[in-house]
Parts: sequence; C-alpha cells; structure tokens
Amino acid sequence: MPPSAPIQDNDETANAILPVLYSTTDDEVGIWREVLASKKTNVNLGSTVIILGDNRSGKSSLLARLDKSDRSVKPKSLLGYRVLHVHNDARDASYAYQLGTAGANLNPSELLQIPVWTLDGNESCASLLKNAFPATPSEVIFILTASIDNPNLINSLKRWSNVCNEQAQKRFTKEDLTAGRAQQERLWQEYVDPVESQMSTSVVGNFSDEHNLLPLDQGTLTENCGVTFMVVITKSDLGKEYTDPQFAKISIQLRKFCLSLGATLVFTSAKESKNLQLLQKYIVHRSFGTAFTSAAQVIERESIFVPAGWDGEKKIDIIRESIPDIDSALEPTRDKMRPAAKEQLVEAEEDQDFLKKLMETLATTNSAPPPKRIVPEEVADKDSPLANFFSNLLKEKPGKPSPSVAASDPAAQLDRLLKSAQSSKPAAQSESDA
Repeated sequence: MPPSAPIQDNDETANAILPVLYSTTDDEVGIWREVLASKKTNVNLGSTVIILGDNRSGKSSLLARLDKSDRSVKPKSLLGYRVLHVHNDARDASYAYQLGTAGANLNPSELLQIPVWTLDGNESCASLLKNAFPATPSEVIFILTASIDNPNLINSLKRWSNVCNEQAQKRFTKEDLTAGRAQQERLWQEYVDPVESQMSTSVVGNFSDEHNLLPLDQGTLTENCGVTFMVVITKSDLGKEYTDPQFAKISIQLRKFCLSLGATLVFTSAKESKNLQLLQKYIVHRSFGTAFTSAAQVIERESIFVPAGWDGEKKIDIIRESIPDIDSALEPTRDKMRPAAKEQLVEAEEDQDFLKKLMETLATTNSAPPPKRIVPEEVADKDSPLANFFSNLLKEKPGKPSPSVAASDPAAQLDRLLKSAQSSKPAAQSESDA
C-alpha cells in the first residue's frame, strides 16, 4: 500500500481527507472502509454521498457548511473524501418524514457518520467514482450541484446525471439496479404530505399492501437507473436578480428535470445560510431512514425545497397558469450576474506637459487657412437684356487692345498709368491759373 498519513485513534481521523490513488484496487479501497468502520464499535456508517458539479458550482462552500469544520487549508484533489458527523438534533423525531418505510431504530448513544466523496469538476475524472461506490445502489446518494447564475444550468445538471448513471451501470449488476429502481418507485408511491410535527410517523397509514399504491405519474423516474439523486442549487440569493417570468421558467425546467430523475430539489445559499440545516437533516433521513417532517416550499425563491415524491406534472402546471407569458420568457444570462468591470487607472499629466500640448494644438489651429466659402454660381439667362449688355462690353472693339491682353502685360499697364498721371497734371495747373 502506498504511504499515507498515520492513523490515530481520535475523532479527527474520520474527517481526514484520505488520498485517492489512481492505482488503488478494490481490496485497498475496502481496507480504508474497514479502518473507518472499525474505528469505533458504536459507529454506524450511512449511505455514501457523492457530490458532483462543475467548477465554481459551490461544492466546496456547501460541503464546508455541512461539515461545520474549520479547515484553514482546503486540500485539492480529484476525488476528495471526508466523513460528516451526525448530531442528535439532526435525527430528532420532530422532523418526521411521512413515509411508511421511514423511522429507523437507532440507539441514541450510537454515532452516525456519513461518508462523503467530492469529484473534481472535470468529467474526465468520472472513472475515479469506482473507488467511491458502496456495495449496492441503494447505499448511494448522488448530489448534483449547480449555481443559480449558471446560464447552462440545466445542461450542466443533465451532463452530470448522465455521468452518474453511466458509472453506476458499470459498477453494479442489472439485478442490483433493478432492485434499486424498485425502491425509488416505492418511495414516490408511499409519500404523503407531512402532518403536524408533534405527530409520529407511527400514525401514518400502513403501506405494506402494494395494491393500494398508485402508479407513477407520467414523466416520473424516466431517467433514473436505480440510485438516489438530490439536486442542490447553490447561491440562491442571486435568484432575486431574475424577473418573474425568467425565474418561473427556471423553476419549471428544474422541477421537470428532478421529476424525470426522481431527485429532491433544494435551493441553498452559503452566504445567507438558506436551507443548509434542512439539507443536512434530509441527507440524514435518506441515509439512515430517520424521521423528517419539513414540508415542501415553492414560494420563497431563496429557499425552495421539493422533496422526492411530492412533485408532479399538475403541480408544475400551476406555475404556467400564474405566469401567462412564461413561454415567451427570455433565458437569463450571466451578464447581469457578473461583477462590474474594474475601471482603468488613468494617471494625470504634468501641468507643463499639458500646457505645452495645448499650445501646440492652438498654434496648429490658428495657422490653418480658413475654409473657402464656396458660393454656387447662378445660372443667368443668356437671352436677357442684362446678359446682352455685358457681353457687348466684353467684345473687342477695332483699334483697341484686348483688355485681357493689357491686363496680362505689366509693362504696358505701367506705361498707361504713367501717361494718365502726366496728362492729369497740366489739367490741374490750368484749373489753378484760372
């Protein structure tokens, strides 16, 4: 056997994270179970809980709250292991679950422990589940986790449920899976709504007569191979971000999925401690058969609880009736769930540098020539009298140079100006003599 931490005879041994080695055989895994089982003679190990889900689905926070342990360093492994200690308040008879098969006879002094395995969020690690499976399917509880703000919420849950069914079919025989499915069907058929908490499960009717059991509703347990499923939706405090039609559509999809899988649906919030104690008690109930009487709750968004056997298609249709435009509701996106992007840090320039740039900008603007104003030319009528007058003026007269030529010759224009100036002087003198 590969080296590992030494085993000590104390209560912390069961909470240690046992190393999962890829080369371990069934015999070596069995040795670990024997060590845990024989640690104390009065320890009763319940069903094996296997927690699965995508990365960042809230598995670690959920398990830390259920474990109520203070671990400063969280070990990282592809398949982690720990044991949950069950306190006496978690198996109190005041939490009675109305099943004919409920009510295990447990010694009050007996220590109850639940083995818990946590699989990494990568599906390629699914083959490691063979090290976590107990002897029979009835001793397995799969907990599928997903965050409420996951835009692929349903697809993620379906993907992991397929992984569980495939691995269970590889591990157990067809006979064991058939017996496990029959047990799941009987649980749904025997379920009745809870009575007052002070009443014991002994007052519930006897369900031993199979002829009194009603057949399953349409769509119930169609995707279950014979194991127990629980669907835990984490970060339920973010559910208030959705509109009523969006949240209603999510609820319908989740409850239909749980109905086909035969799973219990629980909304939890580690941040606001929603349904954590209820989930712990329900796990103990399904693991040991202890009493449980918490009723279903489908009103408050942050603490929805739908136990296995309670739901049905008719109850799901009530949501459609309450939200007329449920079919046209848009799928929620992660955009509004994302935290605000960090603002980019902008450093201020030096005063002199800023003024220099400003001066260069102003100099460039002043030196630029003003834009020429384009005046559209008016089209004149060629036959009008005014047009004929100006055209006659522009015509060349015989014996006179063309104005265009004179204007184009600077020397000729200068001589003309001098002659005109000289001719104007004698005229001015004659006027003054007179």
